[in-house]
Amino acid sequence: MFRIRFQTPEYSDLKKTVWSLILAVAVYTVIVLFSDVSRVVEAVSRISLYWIPLFLSLSMVNYTLRFLKWQYFLKKVDVHIPWKDSLSVFVAGFSMTVSPGKFGELLKCYLLKERRDTPVSRTSPVVVAERVTDLISMIFIAIIGLLLVEHKGAMIAVGGGIVFVIAVMTFLLWKSAFSFLTNLLCRIKPVTKHRDSFERFYTNCSALLDLKSMLISVPLGILSWGAEAMVLCLVAMSLGIEPGLSVGLALLAHSAGTIAGAISMIPGGLGLTEITIGAILISVMPEVDAAVTTIIMRFATLWFAVLLGVIVLSATHR
Repeated sequence: MFRIRFQTPEYSDLKKTVWSLILAVAVYTVIVLFSDVSRVVEAVSRISLYWIPLFLSLSMVNYTLRFLKWQYFLKKVDVHIPWKDSLSVFVAGFSMTVSPGKFGELLKCYLLKERRDTPVSRTSPVVVAERVTDLISMIFIAIIGLLLVEHKGAMIAVGGGIVFVIAVMTFLLWKSAFSFLTNLLCRIKPVTKHRDSFERFYTNCSALLDLKSMLISVPLGILSWGAEAMVLCLVAMSLGIEPGLSVGLALLAHSAGTIAGAISMIPGGLGLTEITIGAILISVMPEVDAAVTTIIMRFATLWFAVLLGVIVLSATHR
């Protein structure tokens, strides 16, 4: 019985995570090779181990604030489960952070369905709302960064993010647009029977993305992702880069890179996020230091989250 159950989305998603990790190794290898391996190794050797807990602590602040938003959204769609169970599902979803647009985190809906028999049509809007409000928060962070630091290249990513959000919000909140899309999908016979689920999905999205919810979720996102952006400042300090990395540039680099990766739909934004962050950092530090700062920051944020997710998912599965 256990063997049959293991052939579920959980097992499939873990395999996708492994493939994303392989892709990441390839991306980072290319970055290191183009930056001069010996100089990269020398830069990394300058970092003392006591910096690592500091990097990870800011990531934990991000995860904690995002969990509060997750809890708030669940309550909005009338899903009430013990916070410990909710936390395990939330963290397990990190295992799919390296999926296109992070929508692999819909794994959380499957887990809630399996463990609490909660309808996916009720919880899937929560994951969608998380991603949309995260992107909106990133755009606000990027705008703050642009006000503090002028960088024309970053404006392209911010502009793309704004267009993407407007398009998504149009389909999620404009009844006519959503009905048009639903009617198109329901022309496919197997999909027709799910029309009621589409309607519930629209209703829940409207509740999660109304003005009151946005006034709570978006500021939480600004705080959570803003804290994570500060990892760049700490990494620059650990490398002994003078005069250091300004808060404005850290906010701009992190948000612009994340926005670029998100709208590209590349798993985890791999490659494009790193290139965007590195290109912005090069304006204030040598190319090698920019590459090392970017890679370490990504390990302390993205890959730390994936590791936590895989551990929790494996532990809860057993």
